[in-house]
Amino acid sequence: MALEPPRRTYSEAKPSKGLKDVDSAARAQKLRALGWSLYGGVPFGAAVGALLGNLLLGAFLGPFVIYGAVVGIAALSGKVGSVVYMPSGSTTPKRKEYSRAKALEVRGEYQEAIRAYGVEILEAPGVAEPYLRIARLFRDERKDPDSAVHWFRKAQRDARLSTGESIRVHRELAEIFLYLRKEPRKAAPELARLAEGYSHTPDGEWAAGELAEIKAEIAREREHLPPDS
Repeated sequence: MALEPPRRTYSEAKPSKGLKDVDSAARAQKLRALGWSLYGGVPFGAAVGALLGNLLLGAFLGPFVIYGAVVGIAALSGKVGSVVYMPSGSTTPKRKEYSRAKALEVRGEYQEAIRAYGVEILEAPGVAEPYLRIARLFRDERKDPDSAVHWFRKAQRDARLSTGESIRVHRELAEIFLYLRKEPRKAAPELARLAEGYSHTPDGEWAAGELAEIKAEIAREREHLPPDS
């Protein structure tokens, strides 16, 4: 049974459409400020001007004062909100795109892509994605299952794997031993971890079935051994 690893494609970042929304919101805010300045600024300015002895000047300057006050308060509120709702260092970090390494992959420069992911590992050694990308490049593009095993093992040892990533790494290691290296017994530890730790998942059920076949094959081999062996 030949392994046909799933081909993975990584979507490039799409241009953001958020700038138009920001511009529209800013224009709407300024229009509201202008409305308030005309509605309340004239009587306010006239009242202040009457107190100061210059009714017309007060009525003229009042809208400008109200407009500036409304815009200033709105700007201050926005800054306060950003501090309250998005305090420095507490926001969820953006997922890294690895654009240079991915571009090298697309161009077929796999060894350079591997080096680029290696640089990313040096900068953030606990992040799992670069390890997994290197492992899959060795498996799928360089046709080097031994190096793929090495990098999957490094991911297990050095990176912080999510539950989903951990399941995928166990399965991909097992598949390499089963189908590429034709060493099913070496797949048994990975299959056992999947079958025991994730029995409720499709991967766990698959692993249990594969493990049962390996055990059955071992039992058949023992039955045909000479009595003194």
